[in-house]
Amino acid sequence: MVPRPILAFLALFSVVYAQSYIGCVDNIPSDTDHVEVNGDCTTSCKDAGYEYSFWEKWEGDCACGNTPPKTFMYNICEDEYGACLPYHHSVTKIHLAFQFHLCTKTIDLPSSSSMKSRTSIVKQMAECFDSCPEADYVAIAPQWTKGTYECKCGGMPVSYDPVICGEGTVYGYSNPSSKGNKKKSQGKAVAAAGSKAKAKLDAKAKAKVQAQAKEAPATGSKGGKGRVKGKSDTHRAGKQQVEKVVPVPIKKTGGTEFSRDHGL
Repeated sequence: MVPRPILAFLALFSVVYAQSYIGCVDNIPSDTDHVEVNGDCTTSCKDAGYEYSFWEKWEGDCACGNTPPKTFMYNICEDEYGACLPYHHSVTKIHLAFQFHLCTKTIDLPSSSSMKSRTSIVKQMAECFDSCPEADYVAIAPQWTKGTYECKCGGMPVSYDPVICGEGTVYGYSNPSSKGNKKKSQGKAVAAAGSKAKAKLDAKAKAKVQAQAKEAPATGSKGGKGRVKGKSDTHRAGKQQVEKVVPVPIKKTGGTEFSRDHGL
């Protein structure tokens, strides 16, 4: 049996790290470096060893850095999914297990099987992700005037009110690597596999019925092949035979004639 400390250590390698959008800003930290884009801005920054990418698509400007944007740098977006306005930089956090979902005005995160729902105040957005690695969902609200972030961790939201990302909104992130979300994904995969197997069996059964129908003898074919003689057919044949009987006269002494059909 593998000891728990070793299992916990091995579990770290099951976390899928990618990158995720964290906001739109109208200016960027002063310690960022402008780089030439090789493929896309985030990949270029990742390959260069940075933690954040700042991409401005209108002029094709890409900057990389290890300092996250300040709360006052966040700006309004085009929609609730984080599309930036012209000449604003889209900020991506590299090496992050959580994936951006949407922006919302309010959100309700329940407790999950792996953790109890909780709220805290952190100085950087990354601290919220680091403090809730087991959460199914994290909701982060930048507090512009205070320079801090309200961090909510818990299960998948039971309710939320999508709004355009900007000042006073909550940024929601799901965690594909959490136990709860993994179970849901496995459940969906099992259900999909079951449906596929059932459809395959139904198709086989239908094909079998069609094959049997083709092999069955057709009734009423030429030459009388395959016809089953029923009661009505036998009765009809007997009737025809009776109609063909011709009375044969029998002569007897006395001049009286009797036929075979004559009653006695």
